Amino acid sequence: MTTGIRLANIAVENAALPQLQDALLEPETLAQLFRDIQRCAVVDEVLLKGGAALMASEKSVPLAEAEQALREKRVAGVQIRYWYEGANWWDTLMHTPRGVRLIRIEHRLGG
Repeated sequence: MTTGIRLANIAVENAALPQLQDALLEPETLAQLFRDIQRCAVVDEVLLKGGAALMASEKSVPLAEAEQALREKRVAGVQIRYWYEGANWWDTLMHTPRGVRLIRIEHRLGG
């Protein structure tokens, strides 16, 4: 008898990977991103990232607080989890030597 989780009907060819986007943002584009999320999305959770593998916040913080902390470089990054047009999106914003990097992944429900 085998223990563990059994995934029925899952094969590599029918297990679609979520969409992933990667971009470097200029300060003006970053500010626009926060405005767009505030106006057009339903925000679930906003987490502050303290370092490579360290979360600076264990609890969700307001979107405006995360934007200010990122802009002032008080955190290494921010993760914003939100709903937009029927999909759950996770935007991770991280400081890099070339600017703020956006990694966006889409989580669709259903098939």
